Amino acid sequence: MTHEGRSLIQLDVVVAVRVGVLGTKPLQPREVALTAVMTAATAAVTMVISIPFPPTRGYFNLGDAMVMLAGLLFGARLGGIAGGVGSAISDILLGYAYFSPLTLFIKGTEGFLTGLIGNNRRLPLKVAGVVAGSIAMLLGYFSVETPLYGVGAAFAELVTINSLQVLSGAVVSLLLCQAILKAYPDIKFLQPRHEGLRVGVIMVIVATLVLAGIVGVYLLTGISP
Repeated sequence: MTHEGRSLIQLDVVVAVRVGVLGTKPLQPREVALTAVMTAATAAVTMVISIPFPPTRGYFNLGDAMVMLAGLLFGARLGGIAGGVGSAISDILLGYAYFSPLTLFIKGTEGFLTGLIGNNRRLPLKVAGVVAGSIAMLLGYFSVETPLYGVGAAFAELVTINSLQVLSGAVVSLLLCQAILKAYPDIKFLQPRHEGLRVGVIMVIVATLVLAGIVGVYLLTGISP
């Protein structure tokens, strides 16, 4: 791995942890360990299959299943950090480093909202959680890719690989979550307290502003992701 790649990974981790604990208590050792495991799992699953999508220089992957699963099993904060950092790391390792800062906040918001709504809740709310996470992912990439590549390319990705990603990710994460909770009911004791609506609103606002800032920097400096 290049020095630039290592630096980007370190930056992604630091930013995600700082945003992830915004307005909340510090991460406990148990949460740190679980976050590390789910971050690694998210990166690994994302890298298993990567099919390039030339119009936006993105790629199809299976990582959304782990992003959503992290939120469903362990809550908003862990889902946000593991989903964002794990996905961003896979971008860097697969050669899509230009997308890493965008992915950090888009996938982080996806995991956060999934956990905020669906963690430790009945199945209907779990479904609502993955729907909210899916919408965050779809709108997030469409919003940042439209000014970068044009509405045509962004819409093409929205209705093809991204829709397929979140649909498969939602189904797989719900099935895995139900199976894991049934096989290991004690895992509920590892789940942290629910984040409040205030934290959720702050997270979405911060992510939106940062994404707009990153896109603005790309456009003003002529950087073409």
